Amino acid sequence: MNVAGKLLIVILCCFASNLNAQTLEGKASYYGKGFHGRKSASGKIYDMYKYTCAHKSLPFGTMLKVTNKKNGKTVTVEVTDRGPYVKGRIIDLSVAAAKDLDMMKSGVVDIEAEIIKKDEVTDKPSARLILSEPELMKEFETHVPRLSVTTKWAETLK
Repeated sequence: MNVAGKLLIVILCCFASNLNAQTLEGKASYYGKGFHGRKSASGKIYDMYKYTCAHKSLPFGTMLKVTNKKNGKTVTVEVTDRGPYVKGRIIDLSVAAAKDLDMMKSGVVDIEAEIIKKDEVTDKPSARLILSEPELMKEFETHVPRLSVTTKWAETLK
């Protein structure tokens, strides 16, 4: 196998392992009054008192269990908007979610977010692969080029 072929395999392995990621880690911020009552990217009206968030690419309707890594507090939010558009941040939370995570004073905190199945939202939700949700797969495919080819290839690794 030539060098280009080996490089392609390494890239596909990395991409496939990212597809199976159930958690996201990084910085979260929140947004509120200036956006309250305005239409979000999903078409829903943003309500800062509901448990919602903005993410750059996760399909709308994806449920996330978000944990503040500093204090261990958690909330469950639904992706209803796009953003954040500040370098280094992975998620923008509603005011309600930010209050429950005790991040209003600091504004930005380190978080871990687990992708969970929407119909399994309970006090102790289990993490689920977004790729296992047929209703979310169609929208997700629009954000990931050649997903079907890579997903089939990833299945052969299991």
